[in-house]
Amino acid sequence: MDIFKLAFETTVVGLLAFLWIGFASYLLYPEFVGALVKEKIPKYENQTILGVAALTAAYCLGSAILPVANQLVNDEHWPLTESALRCQVFTRQEVRLENIHDTALPKGRALTLETLQPIHCSYWAPVFAPADGEDRHIGARIWGFLRLWVGSEVKTNEDDQNLPKNCEDAKTRCDGFKQRRILTLFQLEESAVLNQSSDKTERLRQLHERIVVLRGAVFSGFVLFLVCLCAYFARETGHKAHWLRTGGGILVALGFTVFALINGYRDFKNSDIFDLPILEGLLVVITIFGLVLVCRGFENRRFQLKRYPLVVLFFAGLAYGGWMWSEIIYDQEVISSFAVLQQEAPAQKP
Repeated sequence: MDIFKLAFETTVVGLLAFLWIGFASYLLYPEFVGALVKEKIPKYENQTILGVAALTAAYCLGSAILPVANQLVNDEHWPLTESALRCQVFTRQEVRLENIHDTALPKGRALTLETLQPIHCSYWAPVFAPADGEDRHIGARIWGFLRLWVGSEVKTNEDDQNLPKNCEDAKTRCDGFKQRRILTLFQLEESAVLNQSSDKTERLRQLHERIVVLRGAVFSGFVLFLVCLCAYFARETGHKAHWLRTGGGILVALGFTVFALINGYRDFKNSDIFDLPILEGLLVVITIFGLVLVCRGFENRRFQLKRYPLVVLFFAGLAYGGWMWSEIIYDQEVISSFAVLQQEAPAQKP
């Protein structure tokens, strides 16, 4: 049954991808897509083969999108990544457990919350929530945001070799070091909990299925929003584009290009297999798509309305909020289950 569940989740994610693939194709080739939807598909004789082909294509698309979506929501430039959420949940849940004289840290490893807890779990936290002793002036925050935006504060895993175990003399670099230790501990705890009997982990599996679908929905919503944004800035065939709309499109495309080139170069330079330039590559592809759309134009003026990107942004944000909250609940369940598992382990020994 687990195989069918995985296939169902993957197929749902692939079906969501049909939205932005179809919309982007229609913007570039409206006559071909219109004829395909209105004439060729309805008149096809064997609808069963057509349905099987559609489900197969959806499964293949979902299989390709899921790992890419996972990498996307873990990009350090994403507003709030999965790693940042997991780090915050882990530290706060450990504080709650210690208040009742319990712990979720593996016993026998001499680990304490003081040596694990970073100052900032999120990449953007130094700008929006500076810690004590950091400059809170608006000018310093803007400068810090620009430095983080171009990736000047990103550190590689090789920096961990030069850090002391207590990591007290390098706060900025220490945060990443401690976060990776917390994520490693969480992976060990998650494996220990999920290896239990299925009746004890059924809720966790349901939460994980929800996270997988919502993660794919976030990816598709984000891409569809960028496609709608390109359509909004594009011009109608046979008409001159408004200078304000054209200027806004140029600024957006220039910002995407600069961001993608600078951070993509840093990712390639760092050669970190866990930090692939997925977001940067996606922005480059969308920028190229937007340039082609602007040069060619399109006939349907209705897609230049503001409501389309706004509606897509609303549903993408809704999926993103649902994914974040599901991730928080899942992490809490894993940590609490591991704490209970450590209590039960000594009692089971003869």
